[in-house]
Amino acid sequence: MKKLQSLVCGVLLSCLLGLDAQAQAQVQGIALYAAAGVKSPIENILEAFSKESGQSFDLHFDTAGAAQKQFLADAHAQILITTQERIEHSQSTGELKRGEMIMFAATMAGIASSLQPLPVIQTKEDLKAVLLGVKSIAFSDPDRGATVGLHFVKIIKTLGIEKEVLAKARKAREGLQTMQWVKEGQVELGVTQVSEIMQADPKSLVGPFPQEFDLSTRYALWLNEPDQPVMKRMLTWLKSEHAKELMKAQGLRPLN
Repeated sequence: MKKLQSLVCGVLLSCLLGLDAQAQAQVQGIALYAAAGVKSPIENILEAFSKESGQSFDLHFDTAGAAQKQFLADAHAQILITTQERIEHSQSTGELKRGEMIMFAATMAGIASSLQPLPVIQTKEDLKAVLLGVKSIAFSDPDRGATVGLHFVKIIKTLGIEKEVLAKARKAREGLQTMQWVKEGQVELGVTQVSEIMQADPKSLVGPFPQEFDLSTRYALWLNEPDQPVMKRMLTWLKSEHAKELMKAQGLRPLN
């Protein structure tokens, strides 16, 4: 009889401990690591999903490289959001083994302005005229490896106005500094990721570059356990029209 009582107590204790672990996981949320370039969009999108599903998230943002290192070092991490290129490289090297890559969204290079009304840039000719007409421009320093900065230099070379533009340009450390200068009115035009413009000052968004100068960075999800019910619910929700509209409002281009 005592052995039976001990066995029953043991089973009950195990169940209680299991419930505690589940409750703790629910409170702490799903551990997610992401590149800081999509910080604000991810926060807003997951906030909407959390309201509908009741699922919480433990969010961590850093540079793309640092976020991935932290993800790999965290035994409880479940989701990584970074560039498609980085994930595919990590798969080829064996750094990412178990799990699945799901395409998420693309960020676009674009233009912000402190001018009112905002300039209209729809064509290559519009872009050239605006770049020549403004008094000051900021973009991320290409010498520091800034993707958008390197792209912008190629654009002004193609337009044949490199000398004129660089003469009145300021080079920022990164997109956040570019947007700080735009918000403070220190420059009339800022060139950076549309998602960073939306994070800093949506009212200043002129738009992406004309089609022939389009630059987009493709982001993907890496899910350690894609077959979990909560992951399936999240993926289904991300494909909904509501989620896609939220992404567009945050300066992202849905890829699913």
